[in-house]
Amino acid sequence: MADRLHAGLAYLITCVSAEDPPASLDDLSDGQFVMHAADALGKDAGWTGLELPYPGFEAPSGKARAKPPRCSVVLAPREVARTDDVPGLFSDATSAPEEACWVELVLAREWHQLERCPRYAAQFTDRAMRMVAQLATDERIMHARLAWVVLASSEDRGRTDLASWERLAVAEGLPIGAPVIRSAPMPDVQGNAACITAIVPVQRF
Repeated sequence: MADRLHAGLAYLITCVSAEDPPASLDDLSDGQFVMHAADALGKDAGWTGLELPYPGFEAPSGKARAKPPRCSVVLAPREVARTDDVPGLFSDATSAPEEACWVELVLAREWHQLERCPRYAAQFTDRAMRMVAQLATDERIMHARLAWVVLASSEDRGRTDLASWERLAVAEGLPIGAPVIRSAPMPDVQGNAACITAIVPVQRF
């Protein structure tokens, strides 16, 4: 999975660099990153879904209409049966949520729109921590990963920040495995000169 994500974004870097005028990953929106990451991660999957509701979500007491959080990318051998689907004639052709791999994508940009991105640190200290906790506590998610895409001023900076996040996550008791990290250089348009990707296994609490 780490190699697929790295290869997909490395190819994307080559494609956008060849445009006239040349572009970079800095020009992509967060939504476009999710789409490209899903395409890369889903190459060997029978089915790929985007923004699916967490399958084991239960609304908090007194908030019956609360909407479940949605997972960035879901990979499965067949389409995942959703909890609100009505069983039909072809319901046996779907996958149970327990069969799928649920992948949350975390995008961290050190630079964005020619300025240091104020949300960069928060992606490590807040968003990624919440994503791991959500994946680890959903009772119907058996296979989970956190997928990192870090656009940083250098490979060293990106790897250092990922290592710091890993130590923090372990210290907080989050059930993660060792990240599998890859890196690719990218044109320095806004201050980001490296695209660092990582796949982090997430276990259940």
